[in-house]
Amino acid sequence: MAGQRIAEVTLHDIESAQKRLYRVIKPTPLYAMVALQSSLQQNVHIKAETLLPVGSFKLRGAYNKIATLTPKEKEHGVITASAGNHALGVSLASKWLQTKATVVVPTTAPSMKKESCKALGANVIEAGTVYDMAYSKARQIEASSDKTYIHPVADADVIAGQGTIGLEILEQLPQVKQIIVPLGGGGLVSGIAIAVKSVDPSVKVIAVQPEGSDAYFRSYKAGKSIELTEVNTLADGLALKKIEPYLLKLIEEWVDDIVQVKESTIHDAIEMMLLQGKLVVEGAGAVALAAAIEGKIPDLQETVLLASGGNIDQKKLAGILTRQQ
Repeated sequence: MAGQRIAEVTLHDIESAQKRLYRVIKPTPLYAMVALQSSLQQNVHIKAETLLPVGSFKLRGAYNKIATLTPKEKEHGVITASAGNHALGVSLASKWLQTKATVVVPTTAPSMKKESCKALGANVIEAGTVYDMAYSKARQIEASSDKTYIHPVADADVIAGQGTIGLEILEQLPQVKQIIVPLGGGGLVSGIAIAVKSVDPSVKVIAVQPEGSDAYFRSYKAGKSIELTEVNTLADGLALKKIEPYLLKLIEEWVDDIVQVKESTIHDAIEMMLLQGKLVVEGAGAVALAAAIEGKIPDLQETVLLASGGNIDQKKLAGILTRQQ
């Protein structure tokens, strides 16, 4: 468990993370497309995390975590497990901060993500078919080495990094009423909710899970941890069988609700985001829009839809755009 920090995350932590991040990145755009607003008949805005250097929000948490390591820890290198986007974030952050990254990914992770990690200088190891299997392998490697584990979600420094998105939204749209956020491991929605509600408690933060991977949705509704027997979702970045108790506690404390969307709607949302929102998103990056399409968010006035990532394989995107209607 070396390097992993389980602690309360405060607004001060998130503001400190923002100062670190702004050494290397700028705020991502928040914009509204007339065509998308017309289709939804609501005043929605898109937060384009897809436009970060690695194509997703994951760079924020990864960079903030690695930036807090000691020189000795950086010398020994870091290791992580990821379905793809966190691996990319760790790979680039490690390159910028001059440490060696090892990333363990499931065999089902999109090939473009694996190749991109290699191009950034990371050692890529494939293990298992889902994140949970890759995670076990990464922990085994960590236990037999001096590498620091960079947890994708269950780490206060990672959560603080993701929370910087919330601060940016408040600066870009002061009148925001609610933010709709993809929910996979839980670090993203927790960080955003802590940041936003620490400044303005009236802003609602709603999390979205795909029906093919809805462990948090089920656990949240049941009031206890529920583990899935299998996951099958187009939103591979949100795929996991078992929740993190640390994150469930934060979600219960800070997040207003969790809703579930159909896999077919995620397909529709990817297409709509591209054609009407003018943004390429992967499955995970489309679920916020999918919730809006399904009417799971009744009032979308002054609402931000978080487009969390755009790293979708070319063949998968082509298949979605050319499928039979």
